[in-house]
Amino acid sequence: MSQLPRATIHLSNIVANWRALDGLHPGATTSAVVKADGYGLGAGPVSRALMRAGCSSFFVAYLEEGLALRKTLGLGPRIFILNGPTRKEMSAYVTAGLTAVLSSPDHVKAWANAPKGTAALHFDTGMNRLGLKPSVLQTALPALHKLQPVLVMSHLACADEKANPMNAAQRKAFDDISAAFPDTPASLANSDGCYLGKAFGYDLIRPGLALYGGTHPPKGLRINAGLTLDAAILSVFDAEMGEKVGYGATHTLAQDTVLATVGIGYADGLLRGGANALIAYLDGIACPVLGRISMDLVTIDVSKAQDKAKAGARVEFIGEHAKLEDQAARAGTLGYELLTGLSNRVERVYA
Repeated sequence: MSQLPRATIHLSNIVANWRALDGLHPGATTSAVVKADGYGLGAGPVSRALMRAGCSSFFVAYLEEGLALRKTLGLGPRIFILNGPTRKEMSAYVTAGLTAVLSSPDHVKAWANAPKGTAALHFDTGMNRLGLKPSVLQTALPALHKLQPVLVMSHLACADEKANPMNAAQRKAFDDISAAFPDTPASLANSDGCYLGKAFGYDLIRPGLALYGGTHPPKGLRINAGLTLDAAILSVFDAEMGEKVGYGATHTLAQDTVLATVGIGYADGLLRGGANALIAYLDGIACPVLGRISMDLVTIDVSKAQDKAKAGARVEFIGEHAKLEDQAARAGTLGYELLTGLSNRVERVYA
């Protein structure tokens, strides 16, 4: 068996997460955000599994992602391209049946003169990232209606902070926008937005990270691990109190310790920020990471799992025990970065 780090992608869990989110907003369509190669887990296999479960709308960031997904899924589902088109790409959208998300006056002007295709309108409700300014409704509403958008949308800036007043402010602004398009479906909620209540559901919700096991769901809602990231123990050895561990000697052993070196490092996506902080699990037993994470290797304390610690045994770094968001917090980052940062060297296995 290969000693490569391995990501086992739990497609059934991803589908279960999609269904759980779908149940929060029974009057809305539940889409799937599969940009960045399905958040690092494989847009093709993930999207096929979700399509079989009933998902019919997908979001990616770039035209190239959309073209690849169209080849994978065929002509049935709707595929939205979030970053919008360039003038040279217009015909490709029409040929592949992709939906352009228009978020600037230049997008709107170019699309109005392009071959007939489907488009969505993205409005900025306070995030100041992408989106048409709401003031455009005062000057160009007839022209926007003429585009016959299939969706109007915006994006929440602070949905992961339920009590943040920005959420209510953005929803109020979006209510005014969606009212200007009474016959067009509307979409505001990302993953965390799905947890803010039914008023945020509108006609279509756009979960991303929650599909893959991230976010902090409300009590009573189970979000399953979308993957298990594990790696093989290469060696097990005893070390004495007072000895140092790893580059820079950043960890000093407070007692005699049984250590194991595991074949995974920052070249695989295990962030250096997790030094002396991440918790690995060997057969469900917590084994703290000691010292710095190097390119290909990491050292863990297996003193409490000595009978399990053997060369070749697999150690979990993300999964059922090593929760994605917990590990991200220990590394000073987000679950998004841990998933999308998994390198090509990590073997993907679909289960």
